[in-house]
Amino acid sequence: MPCVAMRILEKSAAAGLRVLLAGAILSISPVAALAANTNFHPGFAGIYVTRAPKTAPSMSVSLGADGSATVTQDPGQGSTTLFGRWQDDGRQIKVTFDAAEGQPSSAPMVFEPVHGKLQAISWDHQAWGTAQPPAMIKGYKVKYLFWSTTMR
Repeated sequence: MPCVAMRILEKSAAAGLRVLLAGAILSISPVAALAANTNFHPGFAGIYVTRAPKTAPSMSVSLGADGSATVTQDPGQGSTTLFGRWQDDGRQIKVTFDAAEGQPSSAPMVFEPVHGKLQAISWDHQAWGTAQPPAMIKGYKVKYLFWSTTMR
């Protein structure tokens, strides 16, 4: 009988060790997944838009969860849309643009989160002149964007 008790104790200890090891692996795996891409903070992903009258200069930025970026800007002479990739260093978001076919790529734009808004701190001064692009607010749904921009 004592041999049977020892085998049961060994099996339960081994099973407990397996459960402990599996729990440790599962708790570490999200950390490893986040450490794989240190230039990307998914909390910044989303749509940022300017809330201003239709005739005022405006900008919208879409930061995709996959690192893609779309910037639409209208400094007053008509809107342009640029596509690229984004990354962040924890304090600033840098959008690097893809080159259009037969054209050089546009200079990168840098944004800074300030009081729940996204503010451009580096932009195309040739397009904007002396004006600074307006701050943008996060979180509008596409349906709201459609009705607020087309029905004014």
